[in-house]
Amino acid sequence: MTHGHPDPRTAGKTTASREHEPALPHEQDESSRGQASTTPQQKELGRQAYGNATDGTRDTDTGPLVDQVYNDKLAPDRGRSSPRE
Repeated sequence: MTHGHPDPRTAGKTTASREHEPALPHEQDESSRGQASTTPQQKELGRQAYGNATDGTRDTDTGPLVDQVYNDKLAPDRGRSSPRE
């Protein structure tokens, strides 16, 4: 490779070609061949989740409510007093 001119044999390739060597574990994990195929059910679930997130559907997560009850009723002093020594 000369400065400023990529080698045309490797242009567009992100790793060196090792045709006769097996891929290393991290190369298998990161390659498209190492990823699980998406099933039609997974695609539909993804479409539904995206639609719910973008169409104003009410969030049914109870985390914020549980946090409020915990902080108000069970541990009202938490974070408001000095730490014990």
